[in-house]
Amino acid sequence: MSKPKSKKRQGSKQWWRSSKNRNKVWFPLFAVLAVVAIGGFIWWLAVQGGQDGDKPITPGQSVEAFTLPDIVSGRSVSMADYLGKQPVVVVGYMGFF
Repeated sequence: MSKPKSKKRQGSKQWWRSSKNRNKVWFPLFAVLAVVAIGGFIWWLAVQGGQDGDKPITPGQSVEAFTLPDIVSGRSVSMADYLGKQPVVVVGYMGFF
């Protein structure tokens, strides 16, 4: 006796051909790829932070005199005006939020 051949139902599709099921696969895949890409970009930014020759200034270390513009008044502020007269704190600020 021969085995009966299985008949596929007419109109049935494979599960991945349905747009409903396809979205269940693609959305998580793109979400994982987006998280990996953003994490890689943040890591890349962190690695780009400093170069080998750039060392942070330690407390009590002497620095060279420099001049920077005051963003509020527009005047130039020179470090030479303050060196040796009073303690100075140098703060690096990345930007405005």
